[in-house]
Amino acid sequence: MAPKGPTPDKARLGLPDRWLHCPKTGTIVNDLFFPFKTPLCKMYDQQIPERKWKFSPADVFSSPFLNGRRIGLWIDLTNTDRYYFPDEVTEKSCRYVKMAMAGRGMSPTKEETDTFIKIVTEFHEKNADLLVGLHCTHGFNRTGFLIAAYLFQEYGLDAAIREFAENRQGGIYKQDYIDDLYTRYEPLEDERVMAPEKPDWEREHHYTDGSNQNNNGTASSSQANFANGNGNQSASSSNGKNNGAGVKQFMDGLVKGARHVEDPGKKSILQAKIQELCKWSKQGFPGLQPVSLSRDNINCFEKEPYMVSWKADGMRYIVYINDGEVYAFDRDNEVFEIDNLDFVNNDGSPLKGTVVDTEVIIDKVEEHGILRDHPRMLIYDVMRIGGFNVMKEPFSKRFKIISTEIIDKRDAGFRSGKLRRERQTMSVRRKDFYVLETTWKLFERKFVKNVGHEIDGLIFQPTDRQYETGRCDKVLKWKPPSHNSVDFLLKITKVCREGMLPEWTGHLFVQNQREPFGSMKATASLRQYDGKIIECTLKVNERGQATEWVFMRERTDKSLPNGLRTAQNVLDTMLRPVTEEYLLGSINHALRVLDARKREHLSHEGHSDPKRPRVQ
Repeated sequence: MAPKGPTPDKARLGLPDRWLHCPKTGTIVNDLFFPFKTPLCKMYDQQIPERKWKFSPADVFSSPFLNGRRIGLWIDLTNTDRYYFPDEVTEKSCRYVKMAMAGRGMSPTKEETDTFIKIVTEFHEKNADLLVGLHCTHGFNRTGFLIAAYLFQEYGLDAAIREFAENRQGGIYKQDYIDDLYTRYEPLEDERVMAPEKPDWEREHHYTDGSNQNNNGTASSSQANFANGNGNQSASSSNGKNNGAGVKQFMDGLVKGARHVEDPGKKSILQAKIQELCKWSKQGFPGLQPVSLSRDNINCFEKEPYMVSWKADGMRYIVYINDGEVYAFDRDNEVFEIDNLDFVNNDGSPLKGTVVDTEVIIDKVEEHGILRDHPRMLIYDVMRIGGFNVMKEPFSKRFKIISTEIIDKRDAGFRSGKLRRERQTMSVRRKDFYVLETTWKLFERKFVKNVGHEIDGLIFQPTDRQYETGRCDKVLKWKPPSHNSVDFLLKITKVCREGMLPEWTGHLFVQNQREPFGSMKATASLRQYDGKIIECTLKVNERGQATEWVFMRERTDKSLPNGLRTAQNVLDTMLRPVTEEYLLGSINHALRVLDARKREHLSHEGHSDPKRPRVQ
């Protein structure tokens, strides 16, 4: 077994890549952190041409930028042990913690970040006057990511990133790390901090980087991931979608003929393409996100015309159609390729440059007296058609485009024999929307029966608005009070009290919060969902008081819980529910308001109302 720590053989692998001219340290960040590049032991001295460029652990402790403060906790993020001996730290009465992280364009995982925050929090609570020293290879990207994540709860992400930048020569300079911070902590934020230009020292000659060496000094096989020089690991190794059951599946495996895109290069290109086509400046899923209908925003119906549709209990995908190829992007921005799903123009040529918003559902269809499952794609919005951007068109026009440019041409292809229904992976339909006045019909038993799949609410879409990526406060989703739910991250803990049997408690967490939003009794059947995203509803008594959270199902289509704002809004709808009666009454009132406003507008323009008889 190779010895741990630096050896002459490991030192001969060379200085870390771009290390020599990288600034040695920053200054104290938020009165707590001291960032620096990795120091090197004496075995590297002969490779450093000038004494002024040498940098050892002892130099960190004697840095003038500490302003007389003392480092009590030292966290090493490098993915190797060849740079210096931990004893060079601990002999200074400083605790040494090794948290090896991959780096090379790969942000710290959520688990790594949570561990870091826990270690620092516990240390700082007991040692408020001591500093935390922190370094990766260069002390910029991984280091800045973790410091910003720690500061986020108190200051917000923008301020956290800028605080680090002000104390570490410009801060995080790789935009991917900043984008990952926003995706994880503020996914709905439109205005993002932009990374500075790559610093001059980053452009210097590349040495062999020891971060991709095993501890025995031999090259790791993982270096193959970086052969293209872009510094990005393969997505399949880092996205966490494997969940022990194999590759993530389209529609949880209920639809055959669709497969997960495993090739990291192809996946990255497709994600970048859909981001470009949707004019989406952030990372992640670019689709419009509706908000819950509540008693506070139901007056939106009085301000502009709306259309209504049912909310299907399926899975949402943005679908990219291009020259015979069809790709679906789920809420986690995972990519699936769908075979044998044809979209054509009038002449039978494949449709190109088209992006649609869809729900995929499993319809129950009776065949020869037997109910069978039929997968169906319901297209309810379109962003691109034939290469043309239609996102700025009003919804009423986009709704027609779905029929005239997609569904009708597809049906014509079947009639002409250019397409064959029997070879299609699933059927495709436009999801219908209706004028707001007809909302009451969607509650009728006849309508629910004819839909063919489970309905779990309604969607209200402004007729005249353009398509907006990200959160849209004007597109509203309504669920019956019994169906209102929040998606939580479940963490189960065991509580032992003296003289009593142990109890298990399920803590319910929303995104980016350290304290649980709620809790529930962790039954034996619930324990299998520990660490997973679960959907819960809230029991409310006849006095409108919350009693307990109730498990509904695991959300296999989501990797993150709801955000705090979303959870609070849904909780409000649970405690102050918008019932069917309240909803229909509010819609009728809104229609009267809109009609009165229209009459007033006509009278101001000098037009008589055609519905009123003229007074002679």
